[in-house]
Amino acid sequence: MKKVLFYAAAIVMMASCTNESVVGDVAKSTTTDGAIVFGTTFQGTTRATHVGADAAALLNKEFTVGGFKGTYDYTADPNENLLNVTTATGTVFDNYIVKWGENTAATTESNTSDWEYVGYTAVAPSALSGNMQSIKYWDYTATQYDFIAYSTGTATAVTGDPTSGQVKVTAITPTTATTSAFTLTGAAADLEKCFISDMVTVYKPDFQKEVKLTFRSLASKVRIALYETIPGYSVKDVKFYTDATTTLADGGSATEASLFTTGGETKDKFYTAGTYTVYYPTIGKDKSNTTTYPDYNQAHVRFTPSSSVTLKQYGTLNYTATKDHKEKSDGTIWVARSASTPSYAGISGNNYYTIAMPNEEGTVLEMRIDYTLESIDGSGEEIKVHGATAFVPAIYAAWKSNFAYTYIFKISDNTNGWTSTVDTDPAGLYPITFDAVVAETEDYKQSTITNVATPSITAYQKGRALTANEFAAGDIYIQVITNGTLKNDLGTNGQLYSLSRAATEAEVMDALNIQTGTGTGTITGRNGLVLTEKTSDATITKVPGEDGNDITVTAGTAAKFAASATTYYAYVYDTGTDNADTEYTTAVKLTAQPTGWPTGYYTDEACTTAATTYADGTYYQKYTNLNKVYGVKVIKVQ
Repeated sequence: MKKVLFYAAAIVMMASCTNESVVGDVAKSTTTDGAIVFGTTFQGTTRATHVGADAAALLNKEFTVGGFKGTYDYTADPNENLLNVTTATGTVFDNYIVKWGENTAATTESNTSDWEYVGYTAVAPSALSGNMQSIKYWDYTATQYDFIAYSTGTATAVTGDPTSGQVKVTAITPTTATTSAFTLTGAAADLEKCFISDMVTVYKPDFQKEVKLTFRSLASKVRIALYETIPGYSVKDVKFYTDATTTLADGGSATEASLFTTGGETKDKFYTAGTYTVYYPTIGKDKSNTTTYPDYNQAHVRFTPSSSVTLKQYGTLNYTATKDHKEKSDGTIWVARSASTPSYAGISGNNYYTIAMPNEEGTVLEMRIDYTLESIDGSGEEIKVHGATAFVPAIYAAWKSNFAYTYIFKISDNTNGWTSTVDTDPAGLYPITFDAVVAETEDYKQSTITNVATPSITAYQKGRALTANEFAAGDIYIQVITNGTLKNDLGTNGQLYSLSRAATEAEVMDALNIQTGTGTGTITGRNGLVLTEKTSDATITKVPGEDGNDITVTAGTAAKFAASATTYYAYVYDTGTDNADTEYTTAVKLTAQPTGWPTGYYTDEACTTAATTYADGTYYQKYTNLNKVYGVKVIKVQ
């Protein structure tokens, strides 16, 4: 049998994780007389695509690889994976170090693309520590090989307790890879420098093809932005609360955009140090079944924290110097007025992102703010809003490795904030709605819109792009939270409506409470807005995730509806809170006989004498304010 050399050639590319596809590898040769070539693609947490020496520098010019061979009857079951078999497993690369040397390609048999592993001394956690790493050959008695790799980047890999600048690593173990392939331990500042690879399985027919290892950044990244759409006002002086216990009287004091958590479980924190276990839950599954196993052989992580915090901050808010009305001459700057160009927090050089440690379980995120409204008429009239609060559901805050999340909060005319610092005063009047947009993932776009009100209603659509429009035609999913508690009664207390025109949450609330008439499945408000009942399904138990994996939910906690294009919808949640009815009388000068005449019309202001014969003139119309409390989310479909 002809000897086949095992080349460790790695063509390193750093591709974007922000709504861009992975750039194909550019190996100098796809086959080299049967040699195995590592064509290594890297997906980082920046938009830039890095190749060659630039990419190698991000990895600190080296990575560690584990390679294993074995025999399996893949003719009978061609989709089975070696690492699901605990027998007939042989180690080929025992945690070998592969190093970059610029312009060294083709200088040895084991180096075709500036990456070399032969001649370096093996180091722990390799069992060969202290021995010289040697060249490897394909073994055609094996039916498949499996490869897993990682890099600690600019952090130093150690096997003892790590200090600043170090990450503790353990050996890559194939037989437990579905639950624990290897671990990385350290502080968040060091773990965020690490990269992990997907697992690559090479079957015998592909032995002489390039082995393409795909690395991903271990870290997530998160950014926060605000914009406002309040008619007649601009927004300035946003201050953030840093916990849930600060009173309205004390108010928000932080100028840095802040999210905090209040849950009592381990997952309900922002991790600052601990151990990441890297595992591959879908190895050994049917790789051809991309519907059931879209993440076949992909790396997953779970975290065991050794330290954590309940507050994470994202930098100061970047206001804009212009607004859509009369300009002030005093240099006042304002919150932006567009969803596509909002006011981001943080540093523009980082595209406003802050590095975060992944938390695949997720937790409820809370934002609470004070802000000031200033009239657009140039009068300088101000209204201060205190303690406006929003909650992002946990399923949309389950941060995954190499995903980038954008949370956009929209201040509009529906708020649970107070215009005084006494929380026994009525809340509301000048609204705020938080658009919690989760977008710019590795290859996916995930967006949610959450209104900041009591209750908070989150609307989500798979693949929604970050544009001025909120949603596109297709399935939209709803969840409702009150004070951090997910509601489970959407089947009985939730109702979907289509709207006769564009409207705000406040206008929908007005139409629900003060009606001029009802028909079969419709409500007509005194403001002329017509709400038509539509069907939503609150029995669903799955919400589609952006990575192809469904998110499991309990029936009644989520509702689904099929949205039509160029339509406004309102999802209304009945809180069950009713206040005393209040009657209104309004003088109406009629120039034509109204529909439904003379029902609801009177000849006297006290509304005691019903109108009968129509004539142009002044009549009085009687309204009843139901004064009920609803949660309302208006959904604009482009």
